[in-house]
Formats: sequence, C-alpha cells, structure tokens
Amino acid sequence: MRRIFTKKDSERREAKDGHPRSVHMMVEPATAGSAHLAMGLEAVDPGSRIPVHVHAEAEEVLFVYAGRGRARVGDQEVEVGPETAIFVPKGTPHGFVNTSGGHVHLTWTFAPPGEHEKFRREDLWKHAARATAGDGND
Repeated sequence: MRRIFTKKDSERREAKDGHPRSVHMMVEPATAGSAHLAMGLEAVDPGSRIPVHVHAEAEEVLFVYAGRGRARVGDQEVEVGPETAIFVPKGTPHGFVNTSGGHVHLTWTFAPPGEHEKFRREDLWKHAARATAGDGND
C-alpha cells in the first residue's frame, strides 16, 4: 500500500450540482489501506459554495489553507480564512460559502471513512481531468 500521495496523481471529481468546486481523493481505504479515516482536498470556486448537508456516519474536519469564506456548523456561522480548522460532529448540518474573489482551498478528513464515497456518485459528481497549473485546483 502507498503511504505518500501527491495531488497530481489523485482522482479528481467535479460537482454537478450548480455550485462549482472540485475534490481530489487522496488517502482512503482503497489507496492507503486506512481503517479509520479518509482525507482529500477541495477547491471551491469564487462565489460558489458547499451546500448545507449532513454526514450521518462520520465526523469531519475541514482545514482552510487558502482563501476566505463563511463556514456554518449547526447554529454557528463564522467568517474563516487560512489556518482555520472546522470540526463537524456526526449528524450536524454544515456548509461553506466562498466569499473571496479567488478559490478557497481546504482539506477534508472523515472518520471513519465511507462518507468520502459520496464524491463518486455519478448523479452528483463527475470524473475530471487532472489539475493543470492556474486552474485553481493545482
């Protein structure tokens, strides 16, 4: 099993729900043999959002490493920027709005793994070409 992963070699998926964003599947049971978590990257286009949703079976941590936005977790809604971690307990409604003029880049981690498989649902996400320099997803 691999233990070191690069974005350029990861599976890339794009949202089909009218809210432009992309994800890179990085560490997961299928690629790393991880038993207790799955981790990936997400780029939210300027003015776009991660719609409010719930993960019934997993906790999630989002870590913003570039850009600015507004995070909602349960009843809390806060402006966030780089170097901000967002903890989402299992079963808690949450979402994110990109309020900046550029892409927001974040990591997501699910524990236990499983919720990340929703990114492979063909009715919600499509397989996309690998990231290229300057597309906001590199």
